[in-house]
Amino acid sequence: MAVLNVESSLNGLRWEMQPADEHLAAALAQRFNLPEVAARILAARGITPDEAEAFLYPTLKSHLPNPLTLRDMEKAANRMADAIEAGEPIGLMGDYDVDGATSTALLKMFLEQIGVTVYTFIPEREDGYGPNSTKMQEFYDKGCRLVATLDCGMTAFEPIEAGVRVGLDIIVLDHHDPEKTLPNAYAVVNPKRLDEPIDHPCRYMAAVGVVFLFTVALNTILRQRGFYSDTKEPNLISFLDLVAFGTVCDVVKLVGVNRLFVKAGLNQMKKGTNKGLTALATLAGLSEPPTAYHLGYVFGPRVNACGRVGHSDIGMRLLSCHNEVEAAVLAQELEELNLQRRDIETAVLLDAIEQAESKPATDPFIVVQGEHWHQGVVGIVAGRLKDRYNLPVFALSIEGDEVKGSSRSVSGVDLGTIVMNAIAKGILTRGGGHPMAAGFSLSRDKIADFIQHLRESIPAAAGKDRAVTLDIDGILDIGGANLDFIQKVNLLAPFGEANPEPRFVIKDVVISRTVLLKNGHVGCTLSGRGGGYLQAIAFRAADTELGHQLMTGINTYFHVAGILKQDSWRGQTKIQFQIQDAVKVSDV
Repeated sequence: MAVLNVESSLNGLRWEMQPADEHLAAALAQRFNLPEVAARILAARGITPDEAEAFLYPTLKSHLPNPLTLRDMEKAANRMADAIEAGEPIGLMGDYDVDGATSTALLKMFLEQIGVTVYTFIPEREDGYGPNSTKMQEFYDKGCRLVATLDCGMTAFEPIEAGVRVGLDIIVLDHHDPEKTLPNAYAVVNPKRLDEPIDHPCRYMAAVGVVFLFTVALNTILRQRGFYSDTKEPNLISFLDLVAFGTVCDVVKLVGVNRLFVKAGLNQMKKGTNKGLTALATLAGLSEPPTAYHLGYVFGPRVNACGRVGHSDIGMRLLSCHNEVEAAVLAQELEELNLQRRDIETAVLLDAIEQAESKPATDPFIVVQGEHWHQGVVGIVAGRLKDRYNLPVFALSIEGDEVKGSSRSVSGVDLGTIVMNAIAKGILTRGGGHPMAAGFSLSRDKIADFIQHLRESIPAAAGKDRAVTLDIDGILDIGGANLDFIQKVNLLAPFGEANPEPRFVIKDVVISRTVLLKNGHVGCTLSGRGGGYLQAIAFRAADTELGHQLMTGINTYFHVAGILKQDSWRGQTKIQFQIQDAVKVSDV
């Protein structure tokens, strides 16, 4: 039976309670002294008593994988150790998103702390994704004989070959899906290499996790060689805040070692040692220790903004700077770029929605395209449309004969594989990504071929079998939505991909006040039948049926589904409910 008999909500969804083995929940509660609600959620997510300790209390000592189990890791670390001992400068090439910025900043800071001269390159959007052949020559001319590509390089065959020709050894530290052939690099470290075990504990790492493990291996080798006899050894734990940031923002699964990285990184972040992260927190008015939510939705968009509409290296420079004044200036630049990005995104999104509304009914996906759409926002627009229509979305920016695209997916449709197959067919000129997100390039005359490739690659079931249910973790009265309850649920944090924030239904609440906020958010006050009230918000809901009903439903009773949040501001802790769906009680 549906939760509270909700078969079709305002978003057209059936509400279903997450099934949980009550005996397992009881065992978890008893063994780990957990509140009932936390134990039930763990059980619903399939966490057994044998797995629960690593899930709840991961430690670096017990749960950090041995870096040398990754292929080419030892070879790569030894080569960089050789360059360090020889006093050679080292070149780093990163990507323009948060994962690339954190990866580059982490390795840059590690090397600079031990006296290495480091040259960095983050490509601009117009340069295209990944390593750049021209920069390979520039690195060589600066005296580099070793270059590392970070969060990129797996499919950069030509640029890496160009680097090898000029005399560079190239180390690839990446996590993107590979092709059948590896690039001609000195070493390729990637847990998704086809010759790595499918169950390798590092398989779902973000690139910054791979880079951190590389620094662990490199640091160990340097120590064994006696390098630190007259040089201070870096504190690797101090870099975990960057690892957490990149891991959350790359939307990789927060299980296993990724969960360890984020939990340990958030603890490190409380110390405020990274000047860039501290500047972002100050600019955002954050007065509490950051959570995974803040990393993904407060810090992440600001750092990503420079790779979308500004100079791509600003985020990396911010995260690796040592001066508070410089950090504040760079953070302010990112803030202004993020505001600019929002304006551009809004214009493109309105155009894209109009196209999406008229898509062919038989296609289990959406393709939208625009002349001169800013390449920096098409990924965001694809994500917005995916959330709105619950279908895979491909957004294309057309500049003359060249097309740059970005895509976002739903469960069961592997974008990385679709893009790689399109490259093999000669439809796309380049591309790469993950099952849930990918980027690609093609010529204008191949757009029709690409759409046909999508029709052949994406099963019709992706359209018919859309997620028509909303998973619910529990039902509350408004009085139960309190700080004590939130703190019990937060024992399961950090939340993210594969460990989402628990979703609850608060039943029988009346809308006593509403307000339209900027960016299309709808704010409201919820009141209970027997008293009590709760502040709530529905993000970007103004032009949806949910937002319309909330705005016009004053003194109407609803059941609302969403996430409970606590917010600390100037010494006061407030509770907010983020509404994701609702239904009028009279309609149930």
